[in-house]
Amino acid sequence: MVAIRPPAPGEDRLLIAGRDAEWERWLGPGSDHPEPSAVILAGEELVGWVDADPSPGWLEPGGVNLGYSVFRPHRRRGYALRALRLLLAHLSEHTACTTASLVIDPANVASLGVARALGAEARGTFSGGGHEAIRFVVDVGRPGGRGLRSDG
Repeated sequence: MVAIRPPAPGEDRLLIAGRDAEWERWLGPGSDHPEPSAVILAGEELVGWVDADPSPGWLEPGGVNLGYSVFRPHRRRGYALRALRLLLAHLSEHTACTTASLVIDPANVASLGVARALGAEARGTFSGGGHEAIRFVVDVGRPGGRGLRSDG
């Protein structure tokens, strides 16, 4: 079972400890004080995080930029996809958000697969940080009933 919930005090240390070379390759150096929207739990174990950031200036009204990371021992098990679906359900039920963007490096094959499985559509390229990425957009629907809880 996968669940998401707001981070608890002190979990920033776990989020930082979960970083590795692959994480840095796709996400950069990261903050010393990470504050994602939610942490990902597989059972009782914290395995990563998801975030919905409404602040990037390039977003349309009602848009958020989604980010996520799953710690190395837990990657490629579907946790990111399930956590993003839960986050979208929460956004649908509790915010005025209408679209969510994912900005993904074209070499990040795993994240490209997550975006496609989420039903996101490629909507051109995005330039930033010295390289180009693909911008995917997904409508925030009304998936119903899950919010910041679990997928099963």
